[in-house]
Amino acid sequence: MNLIWSQVVTQIVGFLIALLILKKYAWGPVLALLEERRQKIQAEFDKIESTRQEVASLKGEVETQLRNMEAQARTRIQEAVQEGQRVAAEITEKARSESRELVERAKDEIARDRDKARVELRNEMVQMVVIATERVVSERMDEAKHKERIASFIDSLTSVNAGASGDARGKGAR
Repeated sequence: MNLIWSQVVTQIVGFLIALLILKKYAWGPVLALLEERRQKIQAEFDKIESTRQEVASLKGEVETQLRNMEAQARTRIQEAVQEGQRVAAEITEKARSESRELVERAKDEIARDRDKARVELRNEMVQMVVIATERVVSERMDEAKHKERIASFIDSLTSVNAGASGDARGKGAR
């Protein structure tokens, strides 16, 4: 095979011209497109990374806020429990005070009723003595009749006394 050097040189020169034309018009724009694409991809990765960091930061803030809210809720619940206990103590003390007042009023009423019963008993005794005296004075009696009247008077006093003290005890027991 015979090599024709003129053809080889022409092909090399043609190849170099084609290479220069391709470099100027094809590779430049293709490489520029590839570089632009690489920069867009890098920008997206940077954007994703910054978004991830933002999300992590927001997550930390949300968790902090949730802990704060839980702590505030616990504090409020404790305050409400303490307020409830304070109100319960006030109600209990008020009830005790009212019950003491009721007991004192009942004791005073019992004492008034007892004193009233004594006065009534005394008045009845006086009336009985007056009636007995009238009977004794109006009638003249011998010794036996006199003893019989005194015994019946004492019996009537005892039965009246027992009834009156039973009434006074009955009123006190109520």
